[in-house]
Amino acid sequence: MQSRFETPENLKDLSRIGREMRDFSEYFGQEHGLGHLKEGGLKVLNDLSHVGSMLPTFGATWGTTAKDYSEDDMQLISMFVQGKITNEYLSGLKK
Repeated sequence: MQSRFETPENLKDLSRIGREMRDFSEYFGQEHGLGHLKEGGLKVLNDLSHVGSMLPTFGATWGTTAKDYSEDDMQLISMFVQGKITNEYLSGLKK
């Protein structure tokens, strides 16, 4: 039985996804380098950091709500969860 003070599993999952998004962005340069990326790839990495930092606070009293996320943010989260954001994907983005 879940205590009312315990975080629900779905919010724990969002928090984990947010941390994974931030980590992917933060360590991407160490693993793959950044020299091959154009503006579009770097923008996606920045967006991963930004949206990833928003997810752990979703549903908290002073945290983010569904209206804080744009359609682009939702698409980014979906693509990340599906594993579609890869080095190859980012390398192919121009702007």
